[in-house]
Order: sequence, then structure tokens, then C-alpha cells
Amino acid sequence: MNIVSRWRIALAAGIVAALTGCATNYVVPGPRADMHAFGGAGTSTPGATSAQDSLALKPAVTFPATLAFVRVQAPTYSSYSVHGPSGGATISSAYSVIATREAEEDAQVDRLGRLSQISGTTTINRMLLPSELRSDKELRDAAARLHADLLLVYTFDTSFFETDQARPLTVITLGLSPTRKVQVSTTISALLLDTRTGYIYSAYETTKKAEARSTSWSTGDTADETRRDNERQAFGQLMDEVEKTWPRLQAQYARKG
Repeated sequence: MNIVSRWRIALAAGIVAALTGCATNYVVPGPRADMHAFGGAGTSTPGATSAQDSLALKPAVTFPATLAFVRVQAPTYSSYSVHGPSGGATISSAYSVIATREAEEDAQVDRLGRLSQISGTTTINRMLLPSELRSDKELRDAAARLHADLLLVYTFDTSFFETDQARPLTVITLGLSPTRKVQVSTTISALLLDTRTGYIYSAYETTKKAEARSTSWSTGDTADETRRDNERQAFGQLMDEVEKTWPRLQAQYARKG
């Protein structure tokens, strides 16, 4: 066996070892925020039920109005861009605020400011938030300090699935099987709230799905880019829904002079 043949065998063995023994993993980011407590929580009267609280809330917006928006996730949410609890949240909080824009592009966010009778938009600053985040009240208090009349709260729920399998993956081994297909599914849920009262003007939910081969993900960064791209498209779909329903909402809640 000549030296060239030995070199080729050694190179092939090294590649096999790299693929089988040194494969890297991608850890799927944490879950969505539980927003069941939003829309009236923190304003209840003694002995009142949550249903009674919700029915007692009234719209108080006047137009033109300023709109604040904020992304929330589970209190333990962590991704390549966000490490651990964010927005001042403690581990015992009901949710965390994600100030880093992982998926939201400026052009998409600008669509909110172009809605009829919206005089301006703003984001919730984490410095305005307490350490315990229990309901929408903390977010509405922060929005009020920014003189925002409306608050759009949204959360991403992104899961990875092997094609034809129902159970979501929590860890993905990268770049191993050329035939392995992975589906990415992002559901974005949102509530449009009255800053003053917590009244829910509208609820939104939209889902975006995509499919890719795991061999296209050579590193965790490339796998995470697939997640963020899917979330960008899901956020764009949310903006579509907000724009579509806005004329009806404005007409319904505009106060006559």
C-alpha cells in the first residue's frame, strides 16, 4: 500500500470519526409564555371570579392613540440570542420579557406605526419592569409610563419535529443523516390590550411551518437561523392579521366627539 492510499484511508477514518463521535447538538429554545393570566389579572376585586373580572373591564382608548408592543416568553426561556430570564424577571415570575429582537424586523414593526389613527409606537423598556412579573398589569404599568394607550403582547411557540412524528424534539444532532427531514413550526399568539383597564380588544394566533434537511445545519448557528427565519415569517403573518382587523376595531371603539 503506497503512501497516497494510506493517506486517503486515514482521511476517510477521520471524517467518519468526526461525524459519529464529535457531532454537535442544537438545543431548541424554551417555550412560549402562558398568557392565560392576561386581560384583567391584577385588577380583581375580593371574591370575584376571573370571568366576572373580564366582563367588568371596559375599553378606554381614544384616538389617535399610541401603541406599545412587547414580546413575552416562559420565565426560563433561553436561546442563542437570549440567555436566561430576561426583562428583570426572576425564576418565580410567570413570564419573561424579551427585549432582544430575534425575529422582528424594523420594516415589520413599522407597519404598526402606519395603522390609521396610531400616532406612534414604542417598546417596553426592561428598566420600567419590576422583578416579579405576574400578569399583564406590570406590562400595562410600564406602557402607561410611556404614555401608550394600547399594548400588543405576543409570544412565540417554536417546535422542531422529525417528519411524520408528533413528538417535538428538544435536542437536534446536527449534520448526520442526509435523509433526515425536520419540520419547524412556529405559532405566534398575541393580545391587544387597553393600557388603562386591561380590556382585550382582540386576540390573534397564526402558525408558520417550514421543512429542512438536518444536513443543512452544520452548526447550532445555522440551525438557529432556521428558527429565527420561521419566526420572522410568523411575525409578518401576525402583522397581516393586525392590519386586516384594524379598520373594524377602530370603527367599533372610536369615541364619537
